[in-house]
Amino acid sequence: MVLKDETLLSVGMVSLAIGILIGRFLYYEYSGFSVSDFLKGILIGISLVMNVTYLIRVKLKKVLKNEMFYRAKN
Repeated sequence: MVLKDETLLSVGMVSLAIGILIGRFLYYEYSGFSVSDFLKGILIGISLVMNVTYLIRVKLKKVLKNEMFYRAKN
């Protein structure tokens, strides 16, 4: 399953926002293990992957579009 570029960006931004809010306002500990820090790390990691994937896809589309333009021009 391939996600659209807009979906990648929106999932990345929402997970970053939720991760920041969890880190700022929530603290839950279970048997000495901070569950809130774990969730914050997972969400920020998802955000990094989604946002970097979006940037790479947009850059590749731009490069391919320019390459096709130059080939058609010559």
